[in-house]
Amino acid sequence: MMSMNDTDNRELHSKSSAPAALAASAAGKIDFTPYRLSNNMTLPNLLSLLRLALIPLMLYYVFQERPLAAALVVLASGLTDILDGWIARHFNQITPLGKMLDPLADKLTQLALAVVLCLAHHMLIPLVLILAVKELLMLLMGLRLLRAGKQPFSACWWGKLATAVFYAGIIAILLFSRQLQPPGVTAISFIISLLLIYSMIRYKNLYDQKLNADD
Repeated sequence: MMSMNDTDNRELHSKSSAPAALAASAAGKIDFTPYRLSNNMTLPNLLSLLRLALIPLMLYYVFQERPLAAALVVLASGLTDILDGWIARHFNQITPLGKMLDPLADKLTQLALAVVLCLAHHMLIPLVLILAVKELLMLLMGLRLLRAGKQPFSACWWGKLATAVFYAGIIAILLFSRQLQPPGVTAISFIISLLLIYSMIRYKNLYDQKLNADD
């Protein structure tokens, strides 16, 4: 049976920590303590770090004009993205850092690939601009939620769909750009752009709901 002292101590702890969090939020400060890697050493987070480490290797193979090797690295990155999410959900390893690290790895991978491929395929410029605007908006929304003392939202199905189609389209461009010709590359870019815009609108609506929700 819990003693009265234990109950009082717990209540005192909860009451003392809550004002501190509210004060930090009111002052516009973000507490990054829950996001330290030392507090979040899980397999999904390590896989997200691996995806970040794969970015230079992808770019190296693209610049070396080794499309098959580049496509394989992109595929490996996409598979680790699926794997880390599955592990986090099924083994209860969802962490505050993971909610930020996983989408960060996705954003940097997508931006790096889109910008590099844009050098050879200028019809991808609109895609790069849409992707940059979307990710900048997502970053600003995430920071605003943190300042408000709220957790950033996890990836939703529309974001995952846009990411999957992006990777599939990029692999197709890497491997079959000669066969696709500019019209085919433009069509792939158009499809990806539509999904990115749809995803951006849905995330903006979700952000508004979360920001205005009463905790």
